[in-house]
Amino acid sequence: MRAGFPFLLTFQTGLVALLGLTVAGTTAASDIDKEKRWAEQLQDQLVVGEPVRLTAEQQDFFALYTPAVGKLQRGGVILLHGLGAHPDWPDVISPLRKNLPDTGWSTLSIQLPIRPNEADFADYPPLFPEANVRISAAIRYLQKQGLHNIALVGHSLGAAMGAYFLAQKAPDSEAVRAFVGIGMGHAPGTVAHTPDALAKMTLPVLDLYGTQDLRGVLGSSKARAASQVDNTGYRQLAITGADHFFRGLETTLVKRVSSWLNHALSDVKNNADTS
Repeated sequence: MRAGFPFLLTFQTGLVALLGLTVAGTTAASDIDKEKRWAEQLQDQLVVGEPVRLTAEQQDFFALYTPAVGKLQRGGVILLHGLGAHPDWPDVISPLRKNLPDTGWSTLSIQLPIRPNEADFADYPPLFPEANVRISAAIRYLQKQGLHNIALVGHSLGAAMGAYFLAQKAPDSEAVRAFVGIGMGHAPGTVAHTPDALAKMTLPVLDLYGTQDLRGVLGSSKARAASQVDNTGYRQLAITGADHFFRGLETTLVKRVSSWLNHALSDVKNNADTS
C-alpha cells in the first residue's frame, strides 16, 4: 500500500468531516512497536546514511542521517514522510534523502508518529503535537552537527505536520529557515488544513506538486497560494506529468527541491565546521 493511502482517499472523496475524529478506543500516541519493526528492517538493509536514535519527551525514535558529500556544506534538511510510512520510504523521501547530500545538503529523515495498519487518517490529527516534539529534537540534532541553515521538507501528511509545526511556533521552530511542502492538500476544520497553517508563515516556502496530483492537492492550490499572497518568499510550482508520488520523476524532484533551497537560502551562510 502506498504511504498515505487512506489520507489520499480522504483527499479524493472529500470526506473531510472525518478528519477531526478519532476511532473509539484509540489514543493520541504513536504505535511504538510498529516503529521498532520499521527501524529494525531499515537498519538491516541500510546502504546510504547512518541510523540515529533521537529522544523526544523521554521517548526514543528512529532517524536516518546522511551528511553532505564533499567540502560544500549548505545546511541540513529534515525530511518528513507521509502517512504510515518510514524515514526511507521509496516514494519521494528516499530519493531526497540519498541525493540531496550530493548537492551540499545533509539530510535527517525522521520517523514521524504512526498508527497501526488498520488505522485511517481520522486517527492522525491527535498525533500532530507528538510530531512537533520530534521535529524539535531533529532540529537540535542538526545543530549539534554544526548545521544551522535548516529547512523542513515534507510530503503529503508530513508536509501537513511540518506546516503545523511552523504555524504553531513550536519550540525550536525559529531555527527553520525554509519550508518545502510536497503534495499539500486540504482538510478544513482540522490541524491538517495546510492553507490555514501557511497563512501564519513568513519564511520562504516552496509549494510543490504535480499536474497529475490528487484532486484535493490540485483543488486547493489557489487557496494555498492565496494564504501566502503577502509572502515574497513563497513559490508555487507544478511539475508537468508528476503524480502525488513523483513516480518516474524522482530526478526532477531532487533538482527542483535542491535548486530552490540553494536560491532561497543563498544569503544564509551555514556555519558548520568544515575544517
